[in-house]
Amino acid sequence: MTSGANWSAAFGEAAVSAMQVYDEVMVPRLFAPWAELLVDRLEIQPGEAVLDVACGPGSVTRIAAARSGAGGRVIGCDLSAAMLAVAGSKPAPEGAAPIEYREAAAERLPVGDAEFDVATCQQGLQFFPDRPAALAEMHRALRPGGRLGVAVWAEIPLCPPFAAIGDALEEVAGAELADRYRGGPWGFPDGARLEALVREAGFEDVRVSREVLPLSFEGGGAQLFATLAATPLAAEIGRFPEDQKRGLSDAIARRLGGGAIESHAESNVALARQPTDHV
Repeated sequence: MTSGANWSAAFGEAAVSAMQVYDEVMVPRLFAPWAELLVDRLEIQPGEAVLDVACGPGSVTRIAAARSGAGGRVIGCDLSAAMLAVAGSKPAPEGAAPIEYREAAAERLPVGDAEFDVATCQQGLQFFPDRPAALAEMHRALRPGGRLGVAVWAEIPLCPPFAAIGDALEEVAGAELADRYRGGPWGFPDGARLEALVREAGFEDVRVSREVLPLSFEGGGAQLFATLAATPLAAEIGRFPEDQKRGLSDAIARRLGGGAIESHAESNVALARQPTDHV
């Protein structure tokens, strides 16, 4: 099993408390801005039906529902019951489409054929054990002419705060743990391969662009250290002696200059279309 697939399995078993850390620390600083970008690129229109795959705590799902409006329909699917519990606990955006959350693996989506105008997958594809199968399911779910939007993190050095975590882990805990961290969210950074996979799934008009957005952690290294609680490494790091935990937090801060962190992250964004003659 790849490191990304291990992360996926861990998310599937995660506790709600861990996903609340993810939602409180990571979503507003990292995932919400990228959700806006993906939804903007897809130009979701009022009344459209949207499928959000690997929806997590609803970052894309909720924005898509707001754009689709009361006449639309949105379904978010995720393997993690904890993620879906966090998503479902949030009040619906005013005037938004109704949202239904369903627990499911991306390779077996519990939706009908040709049911949606838009399918999205933000920062999920790298975790799937069978990426072609997941893309085939999104293809199946889209109507003729339907649009697909997929975002996948670029190489970890192009996301400096997380590169700093990886380097600090290697310093404090060794290369094996650091490599497992680096191989999770940043384990599929090849934009050309992403484009090929989308084409091979049967989509047309495939375009992959490299996008950059600012990223801030006003709480500095300590706040960035807290993001490890929402990873599959959390239990191992939790067993570190207190001085080793402090050493890891300090090593992260040292690499980023101390104080508030002002940086950026980069992602490959693939846009594509279901052929209009698809039946």
